[in-house]
Amino acid sequence: MKSIVFASALLLATLGFAQQQGQRQTNPPPNSTPPTFPQQQTPREQMPPDQEAPPSHGLPTAQVQQQIQQGLNSEPALANTNVGVKTDDSSVVLTGTVDTERQHDLAVRIAQSNAGDRQVVDKIKIRQQT
Repeated sequence: MKSIVFASALLLATLGFAQQQGQRQTNPPPNSTPPTFPQQQTPREQMPPDQEAPPSHGLPTAQVQQQIQQGLNSEPALANTNVGVKTDDSSVVLTGTVDTERQHDLAVRIAQSNAGDRQVVDKIKIRQQT
């Protein structure tokens, strides 16, 4: 008789525990913020202006060359370098020498940011440090 009572109690406890596991309550966070949706914007408006390359269509070759040369000349890290720029309708060619890899990368980034759709051809040489 004891074993029947014990088995019944164990069965009832197991069933009660199983029901609790299946009925977990999910409460929402107490101070939830409603979702927000972005306003309709064109891709040009979404990009920050300091990371946007100026469009090359419509810009004359001489103007693109001048912008790149001014960018190179106004950069303090490139003050003691010799980087030249030649442009045509489809490409920008960088020539000259720099002292470090950092100066090289900076010169190429300046050219890329002003080249628009033109291909940047890198012919810059890095001086060997001895």
